[in-house]
Amino acid sequence: MASSESTRTTVLFARQPIYDRQRGLVGCELLFRPCPDTNACSMPFDGDIATLQVMISAFTETNIREVCEHTPAYINFTASTLKTELPFSPNDMVVEILETVEADAEVIAAIRRCQAQGYRIALDDYRLKDIDHPLLPFADIVKLDYPHFDTIELTRLVVALRQASPRLLILAEKIETHEDFLCCLEAGCDLFQGYFLARPAPVQGQHMPQSRLSVMQLLAKLNHPDVSIRELTDIVQRDPFMSVRLMKMADSAYYRRAHDITSVQMAVTLIGQRRIRNLASMLALTKLDDKPHALQKLALIRGYLCEELAEHLPDRPTSGFTVGLFSCLDAFFDLPLDTILDDIPLHDSIKQAILAHSGSIGLILSTVLHLERCELDTLDWPALGALGITPERLSHAQQHAIEITNTQW
Repeated sequence: MASSESTRTTVLFARQPIYDRQRGLVGCELLFRPCPDTNACSMPFDGDIATLQVMISAFTETNIREVCEHTPAYINFTASTLKTELPFSPNDMVVEILETVEADAEVIAAIRRCQAQGYRIALDDYRLKDIDHPLLPFADIVKLDYPHFDTIELTRLVVALRQASPRLLILAEKIETHEDFLCCLEAGCDLFQGYFLARPAPVQGQHMPQSRLSVMQLLAKLNHPDVSIRELTDIVQRDPFMSVRLMKMADSAYYRRAHDITSVQMAVTLIGQRRIRNLASMLALTKLDDKPHALQKLALIRGYLCEELAEHLPDRPTSGFTVGLFSCLDAFFDLPLDTILDDIPLHDSIKQAILAHSGSIGLILSTVLHLERCELDTLDWPALGALGITPERLSHAQQHAIEITNTQW
């Protein structure tokens, strides 16, 4: 389904490495880059949207651990985004508070909440005059903008910071020459970032368009105190992009699991209502787009039909919908299906069912694909009969899948 013309990737954001005194990689700052398809140059910069877009792209459109080489991502936070509850693993992210953020009661409460959840706090663009900054007691890392200091001022600030908080890590940024690096080393800085060490490098991938309808439906449902996992799964499964986002989130070590993920429902269960609400809230504030409704309807019909035909299988009966839905991902992402599935934490048997039509669920998917193309004479009725699937049941299930899908549009 993918066309070679549409498989081009775009820049999602940029990453600039952060090193320790031995030049070992210890983190990466992620930097916003506007989508080239937008009129970003003619629009005022919105720091809130930039932060949200970087987080969404980093944690749901890429493999963040590969991007940052298993070190934490430093992400800039405004006062507004700091107050947003974060659905991502604190092991994978450092909350970097911009120098423009004022230390009011709400900000301090938000920082306390972040720390209670395990996030480390970095203060950006720290100056000598800030030695009594009200946020310093909460900081794990302070970033010093090296060009703003002479050697004496830098040494004096490092000493003052050590006295104020011995556990503090001091990061010197904008290191542009070897001499800059040596100066910061001698001053006692712990971490280093700048053009001399590494320039920001673009991270490429594909922006996932997100259905505004599915996001709003999800938020509405999450406001019901008695909402069930099944109800949330039903909404998530209607949107392939939302499904993939949650699968990528569930792949984090933050969500401990004993087995590989076999369905969207399993991912929803692992992540939980609160973090799904947080992700949906973030998505609602960013630019949302829609794929053609006809394609979304095809994916839903395929998912519901596979689900109904697989419901009596002894192995993985809940995986039918996921297999049907994800078999359409190449059309949504404009990429080869095997490339997409390589980056989604699905059980290998589920991937093989989608790619090679192996196993009972793979046979069901193959049957559904033949049915879509009206190739009834190619169906393997003996094998289907062994699964309890008769022509009558297949016809009824197809009609039911169409009816369910039509009620959602």
